[in-house]
Amino acid sequence: MSPQEAVLNPYPQFDPYVAAAWGIRVATSEAGRATAYVADSLLVTSERGAMAGLVDKVARVAKELGLGLESTDLGVPAETDLPGEGIVAETNKITLHGVAGPVDALTVLERVGEGQGVALDHMLVATPYYAGMPYYAGMPYYAGMPYYAGMPYYSGVGAAASSYGAPGMGGRAPVSVVLPDPACRRRELKRPPVVVIPDTGLEDHPWFRDPALATSEVYVDGQLLGRFGTVPGSATPEPPRNPLDGSVLPYAGHGTFAAGLVRQLCPEARILGIPVMADDGVVAESCLLATLNSLRSRQLDAIAQGRHEDLFDVLSLSLGYYHERPEDALSDGPLMLVLQQLGRLGVLVVCAVGNDSTTAPNFPAAFAVEPHAPDALPMAGVGATNPDGTVAYFSNAGPWVGCHRPGAAVVSTMPVALGGDRQSMAAMQLPAQQRGTIDTDDFSGGFATWSGTSFSAPVLAGELAARLAADGRPGVELEEAVELGWSALADELGWKRP
Repeated sequence: MSPQEAVLNPYPQFDPYVAAAWGIRVATSEAGRATAYVADSLLVTSERGAMAGLVDKVARVAKELGLGLESTDLGVPAETDLPGEGIVAETNKITLHGVAGPVDALTVLERVGEGQGVALDHMLVATPYYAGMPYYAGMPYYAGMPYYAGMPYYSGVGAAASSYGAPGMGGRAPVSVVLPDPACRRRELKRPPVVVIPDTGLEDHPWFRDPALATSEVYVDGQLLGRFGTVPGSATPEPPRNPLDGSVLPYAGHGTFAAGLVRQLCPEARILGIPVMADDGVVAESCLLATLNSLRSRQLDAIAQGRHEDLFDVLSLSLGYYHERPEDALSDGPLMLVLQQLGRLGVLVVCAVGNDSTTAPNFPAAFAVEPHAPDALPMAGVGATNPDGTVAYFSNAGPWVGCHRPGAAVVSTMPVALGGDRQSMAAMQLPAQQRGTIDTDDFSGGFATWSGTSFSAPVLAGELAARLAADGRPGVELEEAVELGWSALADELGWKRP
């Protein structure tokens, strides 16, 4: 047994209301690896033209179990193929519904058989460190990415990793920033680099009010991307809210924070902050795939048809899941497939590696262990460092971790409308005198500290975008885009093209 096989996944932990809204269940493989999945959903991936036969196979198994199903294409289809590239494969979401029995996607998958292009619809979770209440009272630190960090997986009071969740120790807390918007000093370029951040979206902040520089509204073939958009399969449920608890939700501001890190490092970059998840910080793999497949189609069509304004250069992913059978994920994972195809289309993909202090492979970052091909850009798994440059205690490890970037107690942007009613015990307000202490649940100042590999990934994304901006070439042809990507990786990480 290899060291990788000997490490079990952290056991999934979700707020029960979030789990109910999504229909989340937990599966454990014979090897003891746990994963979270959507109970009534499966993913089917095939080469173009072979989808109907595979869906029919799943339908026969479902019928035997007393289930019906509906099949939905995920993503906007490409208008064209690049000659000889073989870029496009199809991914469908199978939604199961009970006819004469209970619905459980895992039972259907087991009947169909592993390695047949059919997979669970995994739940991905964002990757910040969050300081604890109200979801899991008494932990006291909610660790994220995707479950709990700890000893080894449960972070009790006083555990080393759990200290990052506290305000003042790297946890989410408001701070004051007196520097101007970095975009005020941006250079004019023939084609600025474009960074895509599928996350909680961009919310109101002075840095992101110019849609020419940053936007959450991204379209492909007239369809709006993200959880509020029109692409089939991309919608997500609204996060449950306790009417008696007005504190800020665990992942509120996550996408805005990530975007601010890119802005600080590359003022020239245009940021597409697509909202694929809500403030509960979770998204089904199918919902994410609907957006990523659409982005792949947009990139493919832009290259083939010379629509340079629709190209993008860097994809930053701060979310992940643990697979029940990692070896299967490497052979038929639809998420791996679309990310590899984006690499062939000149997109630099960076992924957060997770915050669970484990060497269990966390996906999609763990896909970065795949061999590099000269005609494609490789994925980069990014771990987190402390302010002193040491590796953060919570940061996951493994051969897929290609580099480390600042991720503990970093400073970035927060939505100015974000605030709650939870205050620290020391907080005091004297309204009549307009005086008070710091309210750790009030982000109206627009900036905060936070920790997690969630933020190491956009740091690298910003650095790579800055390398592309410094190069100055537009990178509008496929071969040139791949060449520029490899040059950015060489300059920033010392990676050599095979």
